[in-house]
Amino acid sequence: MGNRQIILLVTPRSDQLASFEKALRSDTGVELITIGTAEEAIDAAVRLVPVMAIVDQRVPGGEALEIVQRLLSVNAFIHTAVLTDMDEALFHERSEGLGVLAGLPLRPDEKDAADLLAKLREMAPLG
Repeated sequence: MGNRQIILLVTPRSDQLASFEKALRSDTGVELITIGTAEEAIDAAVRLVPVMAIVDQRVPGGEALEIVQRLLSVNAFIHTAVLTDMDEALFHERSEGLGVLAGLPLRPDEKDAADLLAKLREMAPLG
């Protein structure tokens, strides 16, 4: 069995994302670390070299796509997903060029977690 891959969940709303977090944590190939601010996310991206960061729409210290840009500047290989209520076409337009793997609803569920991990596995091996 390989090492578990680190995924950062950058959100101040951990209490509202319990089922999503639980589904991610249940994957044996994943070590999920929940972080509350943009600065903590950047620091963790440098120290821990996560395979992915899931960034909430609004986080203390920045908005999702700005944080994604900052994460990519410290780790060009990090995969990202964003929790957003933005219209899909608008999200695609605004995130173009950032390589965001997925736009997820603001209240993602277990199926969203499974779908995201399946997309990630296409790009990078987990555990």
